[in-house]
Amino acid sequence: MNHAPPAYMDSATWYHACQDANPQAYAALFSYLSRVALQVVYDQPEAEALAQDCAQTALIRIHQRLDACHEPAAFRAWARQIASHIAIDALRRRARLTFAAEDDLDHILNNVAVEKPTLEDETAVAAHLHDLYAAIQQAPISDRSRRVVIGRYLQDLPDEILAEIESKLAEMETLPSHIQVTRSKNIAKLRQWPPLVILLAEMGD
Repeated sequence: MNHAPPAYMDSATWYHACQDANPQAYAALFSYLSRVALQVVYDQPEAEALAQDCAQTALIRIHQRLDACHEPAAFRAWARQIASHIAIDALRRRARLTFAAEDDLDHILNNVAVEKPTLEDETAVAAHLHDLYAAIQQAPISDRSRRVVIGRYLQDLPDEILAEIESKLAEMETLPSHIQVTRSKNIAKLRQWPPLVILLAEMGD
């Protein structure tokens, strides 16, 4: 069944369109989640880029856990809550990192709170992460781009940590802003890469 979402969708219609892996529904959802996240992080440096990062994370999480929304009529509020929590977590990580030693990568890694799946979701989430990881490993992007995308979206590492890693590998300074540019360009490519589009659609079945 194919739902072609109109310019405005009620929550139930939107939920079922996402269940059917409708690209228009997910494109509209990403735009909505970006606006939600921006309301939380509006006063941060490069707020729009941060909001889009949060929205992308929320989009993946919603896609993976769509069946956890037991009331389609509440889908919009459910999705908004997920995006808001992810944006709040991003602010908390930034606050913690301001107190971390910039030259101590192990210390930073040990103090980043990574959300773990609940026991009931663990098997399904692990399978999805494995499939996404394998797909991105085959994607037509550079090794650095692969590390950045996997580090951010599958390992939930902040830009500051990814910049530290790339600085050490390249033996030259890499700034968080460089990581953001790399990620933004490659996420745009991956959204158009057919194998990943197909994989995400299959996960929604």
